[in-house]
Amino acid sequence: MAGSQLDPPSLSVVVASYNSRDTIVGCLESLRGQKTGHAYEILVVDSSTDGTGGLVADRFPDVVLLQSQHRLFAGGARNLGMAKARAPVIAFMDADCTVGDDWVDEVMAAQVCGHATVTGVIDNGSRASVIAWVYYFCEFNLWLPNRNARQVSEAAGCCLSLSRSVFDRYGPFLEGTYCSDTAFHWKVREDGQSTFFAPRIRVYHHVAGSLPSLLVHIFHHRRYYARVKCTVKGLTPGGRLLELLLLPATPLLLMGAVLLRLRRCPSYLPIFLGLSPVVFLGFVARALGEAVGYLEPEPRNGR
Repeated sequence: MAGSQLDPPSLSVVVASYNSRDTIVGCLESLRGQKTGHAYEILVVDSSTDGTGGLVADRFPDVVLLQSQHRLFAGGARNLGMAKARAPVIAFMDADCTVGDDWVDEVMAAQVCGHATVTGVIDNGSRASVIAWVYYFCEFNLWLPNRNARQVSEAAGCCLSLSRSVFDRYGPFLEGTYCSDTAFHWKVREDGQSTFFAPRIRVYHHVAGSLPSLLVHIFHHRRYYARVKCTVKGLTPGGRLLELLLLPATPLLLMGAVLLRLRRCPSYLPIFLGLSPVVFLGFVARALGEAVGYLEPEPRNGR
């Protein structure tokens, strides 16, 4: 059960929420349904305009609700949640995700690994949706289901846990932008630290929408990525040009990378092959977004 003020939690779960009325109930019900002996608290950081905050307050009075009057990207929401979290271990999730009833126990068990950050499987929670599968292969192919514990380059913000001391060392997250989780892990890697992939941790990501909206989202997400990279990495004009020159090969390289990763998850291979033309289109949108980001003048602190 979630911890109370009289029962200090071992784990704080920070859920970033923006216009999440359609998914927040499933997310919070899965978090409240944990079968665990660990005391944990749930914090929802919401900046919605669709009434999500009121829904959370009415349906989940035991959840700590933190509301912002202005739009928060995930990095800003996570920073606000960290400021109010009480536990020594923090796990981040997004409001469009759900977890199984052993999730808290698996997160806490993985914290003994000694790595700076911990992640796990990100699975497709909308299996009947073609659009969800396309988005899944485009965005989450680094964290496919498999049995092998290993080091990975980074954790996605919807499946990330760490100690407070790690956050204090490498945080806060960038605000006002996508890709704050990626920028955070650049600092982790540059310091010689690693991210541990614990295969028993599993988060289910849920997606709804159309193919055009998906492609637009991928485009803008990667546009922000390029702008963040220019700022955080301090790319010179020559560095930006090099990134631009590599982009035409990116869609094919990414298709090959997904095929290699699917060796660990062969049951998803037929789905990927059947959707490969649309997935390729998603990777083209990704490359175009990055191209625009690299061409934009003077990125302003990741914004």
